[in-house]
Amino acid sequence: MLDIIKSKLKITYKKRQINYENITIDYKDFVPAVRDWKNSIYVFNKNTLSLIPIASHYVIKLIKGYFNSYNLKLEKKLRKKKLRRRPRKLSINKIFISSGEFKHTNDKVCITLYVYNRQKYNYLYKLKKRYIRLFKKSKFIRRLYLIKNIGWNILKQQEQKCNMLSKILPSYRSEISLIQHLYYKRFIKRSLRRLKYFMFYKQLIYVNNSKFTNFYLQGLISLIKKIYNKNIEFNLINLKYFFFNSYIFSQPLVLKLRKKRKILKYLNTYIKKVRTKSIKLGNKPKNIFELNNLFSIKNVDITNNLLYKLFIQNKESSKFLKKVIFGNIRYKRISGVRLESAGRLTRRYTASRSQYKVSYKGSLENILTSVKGYSSVLLRNNFKPNLEYTRLNSKSRIGSFGVKGWISGT
Repeated sequence: MLDIIKSKLKITYKKRQINYENITIDYKDFVPAVRDWKNSIYVFNKNTLSLIPIASHYVIKLIKGYFNSYNLKLEKKLRKKKLRRRPRKLSINKIFISSGEFKHTNDKVCITLYVYNRQKYNYLYKLKKRYIRLFKKSKFIRRLYLIKNIGWNILKQQEQKCNMLSKILPSYRSEISLIQHLYYKRFIKRSLRRLKYFMFYKQLIYVNNSKFTNFYLQGLISLIKKIYNKNIEFNLINLKYFFFNSYIFSQPLVLKLRKKRKILKYLNTYIKKVRTKSIKLGNKPKNIFELNNLFSIKNVDITNNLLYKLFIQNKESSKFLKKVIFGNIRYKRISGVRLESAGRLTRRYTASRSQYKVSYKGSLENILTSVKGYSSVLLRNNFKPNLEYTRLNSKSRIGSFGVKGWISGT
């Protein structure tokens, strides 16, 4: 048995001819079990394994409900129309969350989530659009100075008058304080009328940021603890762009198709937003070290120690080392995307026939194998290390439909 394992672990270096030059190929890359199966666990009793998918499904529902919560009072003030439940539910201006990656140990469960905070970007964009021009105007700045200087004196005079009245009429002290409070409120409203919506947006951004703090997450953790009977550890990864995760990439399309069934329009608009890296066939793989067989199994610990020593010795000039290491990480850029939508998506309110539309950009091929000549591994018979695939189902008023999304990296 041990001989079989040793034979599997042996690293073979192949050579492939590209542009009449020999290039040495690195060893195979394996995808982690958590990324592949979404759950990583080892248990003695096999009956408990059947409960894990159900538990993870309920946990993801709880997490989505927590991040989709909103402040009704503040959002009502910013909207002209009534805040209805269905449009708010199908809105794209929310915090998008990927399907979780669960790693189970004896005493805790580590939950990794990819988050794209579209809601925060939307609030910041509205603030920028409305108030940056206003703050640059000299007239507006003068008015603020007048409110600060003259308004402060008016409030002081009003306070003195109220104190005099409360001394003369001590039985009406509560009524006087109420009148004073109403006067302050009216004065602030009239003086800072233009800044009212600015303050509402600032409050909404604060509510959005507070969802990620440990203080508010404790309530969510206490609920998840009841499901698993273990400690919970969150690992939240914020994404800069929505197309970095296939689940988040296909989720807004489902919401759009539930409202309006304009398939080609939405598919093309989402594909245009994706930034892909163009493939250059003449590229050679960049190796950090030119030493032969440095990354063999025997020398893995030696290379790790060398890198660690280099970082300690060159703390000031470690930026260059970071660039070299991060530059050689695989599957960090997107080379291609593909979106498919099929189902009852006709524009009429009749489910007479189904539609099937596809839109793509770039290529889904593994460039490291097909172009550069690196060897790769297929997990679960067809799971490629460079691909990320999701399949989502939903339903509209005329019937059900499905959306599939693929993302490939280089």
